[in-house]
Amino acid sequence: MDQTFANIYRITPIVRNYDWGVKGTTSLVHKLFVHGEENSLVSNAIDVATTPYAELWIGDHISAPCEVTPVQRCRAGKLCSNLSMGKEESMGDATYNDSTADPNISTSSNDVNAERLSTIYKRIGMSGFGAELDGCKILMKVLAIAKPLSLQLHPDPENALRMYTNKHPGIGDSQAKPEMSVALSRFRSMCGFRPLREVIHYADRYPPFAKIIGEELLKEMQQDDANTDGSLYLKLCKKLLLDQGVKSYVPHLVDAVKGISGVHDLSEEVFLVLHKNYGTDVSICFAFVLNCIEIQPGEAFFIPPNTLHSYVDGNCVELMNNSDNVIRCGLTSKAIDTEAFLDLIGVEVSKGGAFPQNVNYVQPIHLSPYVKRYSPLHPICNFEVWSFVVKASTHVSHCFDNGYQPFLCLIVDTNPHVEIHGYSTLENKSPSNNDPMLNKLPFVLGDAFIIYPKVTLEVRNNGTSDFVLYLGTGKQNI
Repeated sequence: MDQTFANIYRITPIVRNYDWGVKGTTSLVHKLFVHGEENSLVSNAIDVATTPYAELWIGDHISAPCEVTPVQRCRAGKLCSNLSMGKEESMGDATYNDSTADPNISTSSNDVNAERLSTIYKRIGMSGFGAELDGCKILMKVLAIAKPLSLQLHPDPENALRMYTNKHPGIGDSQAKPEMSVALSRFRSMCGFRPLREVIHYADRYPPFAKIIGEELLKEMQQDDANTDGSLYLKLCKKLLLDQGVKSYVPHLVDAVKGISGVHDLSEEVFLVLHKNYGTDVSICFAFVLNCIEIQPGEAFFIPPNTLHSYVDGNCVELMNNSDNVIRCGLTSKAIDTEAFLDLIGVEVSKGGAFPQNVNYVQPIHLSPYVKRYSPLHPICNFEVWSFVVKASTHVSHCFDNGYQPFLCLIVDTNPHVEIHGYSTLENKSPSNNDPMLNKLPFVLGDAFIIYPKVTLEVRNNGTSDFVLYLGTGKQNI
C-alpha cells in the first residue's frame, strides 16, 4: 500500500433515527448517508419519506462503533433502525455486547477488512510517535433537527463516574460529555440560565408566567436580580418541575404569548415552537428561563457539563467526548430524571459555578483563507473542530497538522467537479503534481474518513459551488 493510502482510511458512519429528526430525503443526514448510491440501503427496510434521519455518527462509541476500511474500498453504510421510540443505545441491526467484544474487531461481519477506530488510533501513535494513542476519545455527529430535543444536561467528570459506577439510568459510560456545535444552517437553541432580570422581564410582560414563578420567588428575584450564586435558579427549576399547581397557568401563558401585537422576539418564537411540539407541558416555560440563541452557518458555541440545554431546530456539526451520557428533565416522551437533574444543578451551585450562565460562543481561528479552527477555551474541553472550505474555481492544499492528533473528516458539501488529492508529509517530502505520491482520493458527498497527522489534502474545485469539509480532532496537549 502506498504511503498516502496507509495514512487515510474510510469510515462508515452510523445513522440514528430519533423522532426529532428531519424526515425523508430533505434531511441533511439522509443526503450525506445516501449520497447517490444506486440502491438505497434502506428502501426495503423502512419508508424513507416517513423516517426521521436525525444524526450521523462518526466515532467509536460502544453503542455505535463505526467501521474503518481501506480508502480504495467502496463505501457501504449501515443504518440503525431504532426509531426514537426505542432505546437510543441499540444498534438496530445488531446488539452490541460490550462485555464480550474485542475493541480491535469491527462489530459487523460484512467486511473482513473492517477495523475499529481504536485500532487505527493505536497504529497512528506507534507509526508516527512511537507510543499508542489511547483510542478514539471524540465523537463527531451531524444533526438534522425538525423539532426540539429534550431539555437535558450531561454530568461533570466526577458525577459521570459516580453515576456510571452506580449504574444510573441514562449513564452508559464514565465520561463527561461537553460538546460543541457548529451551525450548518440557521440554528436555534436554548443553552444555560439567562440573567434573572430577563426572566423578570417576561414575568412582567406575561402575568401567567409571573403566577407560574410565584409571588414569593419573584420577589426574591427582583430583590437580587444580580444573583451570582445560583440558588435562585435552583429554586426556579424546582418551582417549574415539582410544583404541580403551576401547570394550570401554562395554557393561559400560551394564549398571552400568541395574543401579543407586533413581532415576537426570539425567546417568544422558541416558546411557540415548544408549544407546537409539546403542547402545554410546563417545560416549555424554560424558553423564558434559558438563554435562547440563533446562530448562522459557520458560527459555533460550546456547552460545558451540568448546563441545561435543548437544540430547537436546524442543522449542525457536533463534536464531543466519546460519550452518550444524558439526563433529561422535560420536553420528551422518554424517561426523565428530575431528581438527578436538580442534583447536578445543585452541584454547580455548591461549587460556586458562574450564574447566570453566559453562552460560550466559539470564535474560529483562521489558519488560512480556507481553514478555520474552532477551539473552545473552557478548561474541560479537549477537542477542536476544523473546517476546510474551497470556493468554486479554486485549487487549495493544506497540511493538517495538530501534533500527534489524527482527524475525523466528513464532506458536507461538494460538486461533481471537485478532485481531492492527498499525501503524507510525515517524512517532510512534498510531491510535485506528477509525483506518484500525490494520490487522487475517491471521496464524494457524505464520505467520512480519518487522516493521520501531517497529511496534506489538495482540493481542486473546478465546479460552481463550494467544497466543505469538517474535521474533528483532539487538542494537542491531551
